Amino acid sequence: MGVRLVFLLACALASTSPASAQGRVAVRPDKAALAGRSASADRPGAAGPAFAQPAPAPDGIELMLARLETLLQTGDSAGFASLVGSDASSQQVDQFVADLFRPGVRRAIVNERDRTPLDDAAPGAGYRLVVELFTETEGRARIGTALVDVRRPAGSDANAWRITAAEGLTGVEGLYRLRVNSLTPHFATRGLTITATDLLITLEEGSVYVVESEAGVTGLVLLGRGIMRFTPGPPTEQGQLRIFAGSESLVTGFDSAFIRVHPSEYEERVSLGNLTPAQPNARELRKAQDVFARDSQESFSLDLSELSEEPWYLLPRPGEVLAEVHTRRHGALTYSRSMTQTEDVTLFDRDRRRTVSMYASAERMATRGESFNEDDFRDYDVLDYNIDATVSPELESIDGLARIRVRIRAPSLAALTLRLADSLAVTGVASVAHGRLLHFRVRNQDSIIVNLPRTFVRDAELTLVVAYKGPVEPQNVEDESLQAGGFDFEEPWITPEANFLLSGRSLWYPQNPVSDYATATLRIRVPEGFECVASGDPRRGDEVTLRDLLTLAEGKTYVFTASDPLRYLALVVSRFVRVAETTLTAGDGDAPGLTGMRIAIDANPRQQRAGRDLLRDVEAIVRFYASLVGDVPYRSATVALVEHELPGGHSPGYFTVLNNPVALDSRSMWRDDPAAFTRFPEFFIAHELAHQWWGQAVGWRNYHEQWLSEGFAQYFAALYAREARGERAFQDMLRQFRKWAVAESDQGPIYLGYRLGHVKAKPRVFRALVYNKGAAVLHMLRRLVGKDTFFRAVRRFYKEQKFQNAGTNDLRRVFEAESGRPLDRFFDRWIHGAEVPRVRYTHTVSAGAVDVRFEQIGDPLFDIPVTVTVTYANGRVQEVVVPLTERRVESTIPAAGAVRQVQINRDHAAIAHFEQY
Repeated sequence: MGVRLVFLLACALASTSPASAQGRVAVRPDKAALAGRSASADRPGAAGPAFAQPAPAPDGIELMLARLETLLQTGDSAGFASLVGSDASSQQVDQFVADLFRPGVRRAIVNERDRTPLDDAAPGAGYRLVVELFTETEGRARIGTALVDVRRPAGSDANAWRITAAEGLTGVEGLYRLRVNSLTPHFATRGLTITATDLLITLEEGSVYVVESEAGVTGLVLLGRGIMRFTPGPPTEQGQLRIFAGSESLVTGFDSAFIRVHPSEYEERVSLGNLTPAQPNARELRKAQDVFARDSQESFSLDLSELSEEPWYLLPRPGEVLAEVHTRRHGALTYSRSMTQTEDVTLFDRDRRRTVSMYASAERMATRGESFNEDDFRDYDVLDYNIDATVSPELESIDGLARIRVRIRAPSLAALTLRLADSLAVTGVASVAHGRLLHFRVRNQDSIIVNLPRTFVRDAELTLVVAYKGPVEPQNVEDESLQAGGFDFEEPWITPEANFLLSGRSLWYPQNPVSDYATATLRIRVPEGFECVASGDPRRGDEVTLRDLLTLAEGKTYVFTASDPLRYLALVVSRFVRVAETTLTAGDGDAPGLTGMRIAIDANPRQQRAGRDLLRDVEAIVRFYASLVGDVPYRSATVALVEHELPGGHSPGYFTVLNNPVALDSRSMWRDDPAAFTRFPEFFIAHELAHQWWGQAVGWRNYHEQWLSEGFAQYFAALYAREARGERAFQDMLRQFRKWAVAESDQGPIYLGYRLGHVKAKPRVFRALVYNKGAAVLHMLRRLVGKDTFFRAVRRFYKEQKFQNAGTNDLRRVFEAESGRPLDRFFDRWIHGAEVPRVRYTHTVSAGAVDVRFEQIGDPLFDIPVTVTVTYANGRVQEVVVPLTERRVESTIPAAGAVRQVQINRDHAAIAHFEQY
């Protein structure tokens, strides 16, 4: 939900000419000072701006800006001439005055944000200022940023500063004051209705307070007895709603609600004929004010902090609706319809922070199609990160400076969004070429909106520098899903060594809101006694630079370089010991890049022996996966072996964090879990290392495609189980895959990604379907098209999608091309559908043959490769795969002797309910 809300404001700011704002967020400007700027152009290698305390401002400039503030507040545009030097361009000044002075201003604030000497001025005689200007009228406000050149003529006194040039850069307009007070229109109603896509809100009896803006009515506060009806169209969303509320549609009573609409649609969406003017009621008014104060801050709200003590609001776009509904049964529910999101309809459980429903409306589907790629909606690409950070693991905090090189993808862009954890205070944002930038901290949304110094067009490059610091929550390592937990913890026999993991979900560095591949350099400082493993090739001792030595404060500095692109950056800090390392040498049939690859094992002190034993497994797994794919994505891999109550792992690019359990009997706590494979103790390291290929080198386009990461990692782990532990271990994994897929498929299709189990906080559902069922689907695909075709297609898919975000359609297209057969039904049923097929079968044994007959019961039809196992009297076993691609399939298997037994799906490779005629 948070990413969606942030994106709305980013789109709004980007789509306006000097940045008028429309969106659905609550933001505040960061006010900390940031001084210094570079005259270098925005280009790779250019030096970044200096983040330092500015020199004390000369009193004369302060007085001049105070005078400008007074002129703006009084509307005295003619008085501006007294601040202008004789050599200023009259045309430029006139344009600046026209843009700056607006009628009806009640309050104005002028803040100096940055100051650099003018190149052609004598020392102390001329400066270029970055000035932030805030003005408000009775019902509106605007924020602007301007470049102002000021000079003091030679021989004049210290207060004789004059403006010689002024240029408005960017700003935010469209900020409105909204209130509910004694002057607010107040109505009684019976049967008032408000409509939106798949939503009907009815206030059967109660009071309505109108929320007005200068542009017209934009909201309502509803008090009384009401009914909320939400009826999603897609069957998958009906299924999620059934899990949440027990029915495929939500019908629930409410006591209060807060509604936002665009003023132009107020009369269209609200049944005004059901409103009757009511007498003032002080008690009811206070209640309406409480609802407004509580709910209005959640959406379309800007907290301008030092600029204004009261909140300012944005208008929803035409077509957008937001409803904060306080229901009697389900608590606070938020409905939203967004015009900027590909999945434009959302129902959110605000109390539990869970997305109940999220989908594309029929209107959006008509323009978007069945699938979408988040890459298509990125405003910009990040090309490179350069992050310098001091990490304090014991305080769980970070002090960082991030230099981010971006390329614009939107046709034009006046503002961009960066994701960063709310807990981290931004102390400055600057552009290498343009100096200090106006930015807003998005409250409760882990984001920053950066107003660019001008409108940039597609393919333009820009380098930003962001300074930030503060506490940051570490990421747990139970699994790769977005929901950790689901286990009952037992007291460990020793206290695990602490580790501090910062990864994708920690939002520990400013990043693109949409998953993006970029190169990176990380310079990480940690306290004495701690070590660091992070994304990238670690710089070796003979590669340490003078900068590393000069920046070495108390503690140690680690440098990591990622020359191959990464989806996200990560690091883990703990008390590590390097226990093993090796450089792979050439072997027969090795994949390109495998020779010379460096593998290292860092372990907590008590885990040194386990770490040394792990090296052999890591090398074997890497070689095996490289042989399957034909490539190694990254030139090094470090495994950080840490202590934890439970097994698990996490695998960012270049390294893997692996839990080594220290509980007395950790297996008893997770043995009844989709990820429990007792015959395969190497499962977790095998699964996590597979993510270097699947999830890192090949990413996923949106949360629907997460199965490509987890399903492939799970299947590759199963293949390695067969390689290392034999057929029995592989069959055990297939049995687990089928067991959990059949048990949990009614919770939704694989395509729901992280949302599986999310509504009821059951992460095992996610692991059962995205991990296990995803792997089982890949195994069925292999049996349907044949082993050679399968691995040929896997290699092609990896090669085509390496360092890109892929989707199911990309996989289907490659497999169709390699197999020469249509596979749309296969992927539609197994990935987009939640049904488990029912199959009846019978078999007869005659002289020299076994005849089998299958029939799929009900709709829809599936493509199901089924193993028929024939056991002969002499003990020999023959397995034949029969593909069920029609409703009825008959097959004759030549018998090579006396038949003792015929079994169907003995290997558990097919996901289906089988019953014998």
